[in-house]
Amino acid sequence: MARTLFDYEENRLDYGGLLTPDIGYDVDFAVAFTYSLDLEALLGVPVSLGLLDDDMDTGLIDNPFFLLEAIRKSSDKIAIFCNAGSIALPRNIRSVFALLENSVFEVDLSGMNSFHPKMWFIKYTNDAGDSYIKLIVLSRNLTFDRSFDYAVEMTGKIGNRKLSKNKPLSDMLQFTAKYAGAQKRKKLLALAEDIMRVKRFELDDRFEDYDFLPLGITPGAAESTGLFESCNDLIVFSPFLSSNMVGNLANNARYRKTLFTRKSSLNRKIIGLYDDVYITKDIVMDNEIMSEGEAEPKGCDIHAKLYFTRGGNGNFLYVGSANASDKAFYNNVEFLLKLKYKPYMASYDALLKELLPEDGCPFERIADIETEEQAEDTSLLDKSFREALRSIKNATVTADGERFSITLRTNGKPLEKAVYIAPLFRAGSFAPLTDGLVFTDMLLKELSEFFIIKIEDKQIVTKVTLVGIPEGRDQAIYKSIIQDKNGFLAYVSFMLSDNYSESCFEQYELAKQLLDDADTPQAVIPAALYERMLSCTVNNPSRLLDLDHLMSKLGDDIVGDFVAMYQPFKEIAKRMIR
Repeated sequence: MARTLFDYEENRLDYGGLLTPDIGYDVDFAVAFTYSLDLEALLGVPVSLGLLDDDMDTGLIDNPFFLLEAIRKSSDKIAIFCNAGSIALPRNIRSVFALLENSVFEVDLSGMNSFHPKMWFIKYTNDAGDSYIKLIVLSRNLTFDRSFDYAVEMTGKIGNRKLSKNKPLSDMLQFTAKYAGAQKRKKLLALAEDIMRVKRFELDDRFEDYDFLPLGITPGAAESTGLFESCNDLIVFSPFLSSNMVGNLANNARYRKTLFTRKSSLNRKIIGLYDDVYITKDIVMDNEIMSEGEAEPKGCDIHAKLYFTRGGNGNFLYVGSANASDKAFYNNVEFLLKLKYKPYMASYDALLKELLPEDGCPFERIADIETEEQAEDTSLLDKSFREALRSIKNATVTADGERFSITLRTNGKPLEKAVYIAPLFRAGSFAPLTDGLVFTDMLLKELSEFFIIKIEDKQIVTKVTLVGIPEGRDQAIYKSIIQDKNGFLAYVSFMLSDNYSESCFEQYELAKQLLDDADTPQAVIPAALYERMLSCTVNNPSRLLDLDHLMSKLGDDIVGDFVAMYQPFKEIAKRMIR
């Protein structure tokens, strides 16, 4: 057990490490909820889930074989739900993003309400058929953000009897299932049933009980959290606030109350409601780091959402996605995990000491502020983008020889602001969003449900139902990356590798050998690849059999004579699995 829950040095969490399965287990299916989504961040998920047996080397993200293999292995095993219009425009637009269409789903709630939970539901299974569920509750989105966030992971084995205590988790999955495609919807509902049968989720030693608290999917959910009941002491940790909500929370605390938030969310009235208010120090905010490819450095600020209450019925810690705002508790879809401390395992003073360490404390007390009015919460999608997104009905693909056209259909209603749209893979083809807009002369590999919406200087990515995508679209994307017979053999060598980082160098050596053999009338398997196929047949036959899926995405002009060469390996691998 860690010395403290909130030690900023000792308890740093690796997002990817949270997703990693126990030894001997493989991911069966994984579902993520996030408000905002970065498609490039999503590319690291297959590695974290153990679908690719490698560490995420920084060079691999630019290797097209690695990206294709990551998506190929994960596309049937993951479902990502995000708020409608909250997909960030990638810095590097890659053709493989189109293959994520069946794994990414936008949730469009009514009005200006947002889908705001940050969670993972993951089912892992071993060769013996034993399964367990991992639940991860976070305040961090699936992006590269560097702000202060917290996460809690819980695991539980699947039993035979359904437990009503798990129903809120099942309800969350069933709520989002209607936004998924048919194939993923079926898997979501099956996962919801499995979660109902989890015997008990394991807890940190400090806690004796837990409750799952979805917000926004059933009436009266906010009042059932227990946060609005009278308590003795209160700690609120929230980046975004509404005066009414922080006031209600403060009024319910009889004695001590402390608030942690962003300076931009404060006004004098809010500061006056709490004994102490803390914000992130300027030196931490200014400790900016620029990643490769970023236009400007990013600072660090509060993004975690935590609530601590001490009262006659016990001490409780709430962790999750809900800010201390009316919108979070009464409009959005959110999620909180309520943890009950064991007797004598927590106190108001002890928790504040953890949050405010003597050495390296990232926060400072603020006693006053010039602002009389609260700053506007700019974290939610503005009205203009919502209006534009909802005006789009669908799009249709029509063939024109070897090229294609996309025709957009909208509701025809005028928009308040000028809105421009472009296919993701034609980012330079922005045109005003109108009913009947046509994008012409598109390649098969450029067809995708992902579009870019631009209003003024802001751009986002959204999904548009695209009717009539030819069956060969995925094949065209695979071919654009693998290209020819030599590229195919290099890709086979890569996908059968035990170490993708080392295989990147081997690709270069293999490519040289394949070029030397280019004049040979029949494809020749290089000795290194032949040895790798032999090793994989014996030690990892299921990976070798994955070649069937790969070859189904490519034509005979690329696969060539490899099928005949592969057949003896395939027969042995099938016998090994039996």
